[in-house]
Amino acid sequence: MKINAFYYDGLSSSRQPVEVLFSESAEAHIHGANIDRYCSLGDLRISPRIGNTARHIYLNGGGQLETADNDAVDALARGFEHGKAHRLAHRLEKSWPVALAALLLAALAIWAGIEYGVPATARWAAANMPESVRVKIGAESLATLDKVWLHASALDGGVQQRLRGRLRHFTAALPAQPVYRLEFRDSGALGANAFALPGRTLVVTDALVKLADSDEQIIAVLAHEIGHVEYDHGLRTLLQNSMTALMVAVALGDITSISSLAVTLPTVLVEARYSRQFEWEADRYALTVLKAEHIPVRFYAEILEHLQRSNQDSSAADYFSSHPDLQQRIDRIREQQ
Repeated sequence: MKINAFYYDGLSSSRQPVEVLFSESAEAHIHGANIDRYCSLGDLRISPRIGNTARHIYLNGGGQLETADNDAVDALARGFEHGKAHRLAHRLEKSWPVALAALLLAALAIWAGIEYGVPATARWAAANMPESVRVKIGAESLATLDKVWLHASALDGGVQQRLRGRLRHFTAALPAQPVYRLEFRDSGALGANAFALPGRTLVVTDALVKLADSDEQIIAVLAHEIGHVEYDHGLRTLLQNSMTALMVAVALGDITSISSLAVTLPTVLVEARYSRQFEWEADRYALTVLKAEHIPVRFYAEILEHLQRSNQDSSAADYFSSHPDLQQRIDRIREQQ
């Protein structure tokens, strides 16, 4: 770009006509009869436009240029501002402290999103999920698990019906009288286990029923699982894990991880390690409803102790392989007797 201007040296009021060439290398070449000067665009300061009055370009050191070519100066100003931003970005990119600070801020933002944003979003999404969607997720998850880990129960039909009847009687006294579906499955991989699926489906393995000394111990475990359902722990954990995996996949550009995410959701529901907060909430719920229905809480402590011993004696992925801090929980339950 070239403009015609008058040059003032800043020492006198005299002026001389000059041509100013602005190069792509961010330099200005001022050329006249008695001047041949180069300066960086970073050393220039352009006055704002006021109507069609002459514009001034102030030079480092006190000199200045005056021109009536406002359109050319406007174009220069736009390029000048873009150039400043570009040069600033370039300087920041070359600065290791700035780059490190930006990396730390990005990591902090991702951590805050996963630690606080994802749980809050999952809580809201679970609370507002239609019941029909919950039922569908639960049914499809159970169908998938039946193909992978679970097999038809070998328990006597009378035992199954008796426990289903005990559960119906138990839940009939709960607030809102929720209806739960109790399923029995055999599984060598899961061992003595019980878990809840969205849509109020409870699954108990044959090994857990055989481990229990009484129906009350099974009801105590189911009360804990019902607590997870009532607080949406399973859905929230599922959504949190899915959103976190999705965020990582998007950040890394791994589209295959996104496409395979749906395939792993049923196993997430079983293998997910509930947080300590979720476990205490489900335990408190179980203790509250057991006491309300006059079922001694010692039955809950006893079945947990059975499961703890079973876990020590077996390599199977039993019930509390996904329930941390078991001894602390048993001690707390014993305190409530």
